[in-house]
Amino acid sequence: MEQLLVVLVSAAMRDDLIDALIQHEDISGFSLQEISGFSREHSQYSLNEQVAGYRSMLRFEIQHTNSQESALLALLEQVCRADHARYWIQPLHRTGAIGSAF
Repeated sequence: MEQLLVVLVSAAMRDDLIDALIQHEDISGFSLQEISGFSREHSQYSLNEQVAGYRSMLRFEIQHTNSQESALLALLEQVCRADHARYWIQPLHRTGAIGSAF
């Protein structure tokens, strides 16, 4: 079964997580977006983030099979050990490509 792993990390984790995911042979790719994270827990915010009211974060999306889940979570545990990351996994009922540009 196909799944979507969504991981939210600080911008400081960008290069380390990209490097780890690119080297992970079981996935064919991933997507990355810059997002604004809002939380009631402001203790981790920098002074600028406290003034702005949000934290600049990155959202990684990784499509994978359920058999790859444990390996991906172990990879995240290793890469994000020094920082904080949030994740969730959603089932994908159907995937595919439309058109020939891919």
